[in-house]
Amino acid sequence: MRGMAFAPGHVTGFFAIKDRHKDIRKKGSLGAGFCLSKGVVTAVNIKKSSQQKIDVFLNNKKSKANVTRYVVKKILGEKKYHTSIYSTLQLPVSQGFGMSAAGALSTGLALNKALKLKLSFNEIVEIAHESEIKNKTGLGDVVAESVGGAEMRVKEGLPPFGGIKRIKWDHNIILCVLGKGRKTKTVLSNPECRKKINRHGSQCMKKMMEHPTIENFFHRSYDFALKTGLMNKRIIRAIEKANKYGISSQAMLGNSIFAIGNTEKLVKTLKDFGKVYVCRVGGKARVL
Repeated sequence: MRGMAFAPGHVTGFFAIKDRHKDIRKKGSLGAGFCLSKGVVTAVNIKKSSQQKIDVFLNNKKSKANVTRYVVKKILGEKKYHTSIYSTLQLPVSQGFGMSAAGALSTGLALNKALKLKLSFNEIVEIAHESEIKNKTGLGDVVAESVGGAEMRVKEGLPPFGGIKRIKWDHNIILCVLGKGRKTKTVLSNPECRKKINRHGSQCMKKMMEHPTIENFFHRSYDFALKTGLMNKRIIRAIEKANKYGISSQAMLGNSIFAIGNTEKLVKTLKDFGKVYVCRVGGKARVL
């Protein structure tokens, strides 16, 4: 039995942590960001077995992949299958591109198809969201990837608890990875970081709601990265160079930046800083 699905990557420009609710469906983040045309394609193969066995391969390398594994176990329950998960990641992990969320969500959709279960799209989204929260790998990426496009998360959590407003966006997006990734769990578990993120994230959200434009999104994102101390000197230098040909900021929570403007000149400029990817705003997760 086989199933395939795609989930888009997602970039957050700024956010505030809202994870104090007891109900995991109500946990998440406020903030703004956009889905990407690049993401994760997952293929699932299932064979009957005398015991439950789960193998996960990320870009053909066997991996623990705890976020994906949690989703598989939750959907399988006590069912005894040898389940093989093959996820192709079109962007690097730990760079603020929502790859763990996309892996979890695409796996859930593909597994549901392979097993011919009747879980609804929203039920799978809930399982993937739960996995991200419990593994401390993200807060709002699954929600965003389940709707696609560019968005403001105006109320934390899953629908119907959470709320999303759309931002109009029709540009090429240039991503640049400047170096080693950053573990989301490390940042979310640091009390001082949390305090700064929540203070400045809430301020950015308020200003974004007053003027929900792409330009304001970039300005607020830059302010957030700078004031929280998440932006290093190399990122600042790359942004200054990129801003000669457009507008840019840092992807949360990665060692990477995103930009729009003169695509050709931005690509040429940012290649001096790291690996560059060009994509568009992406649609929602879907079965293939």
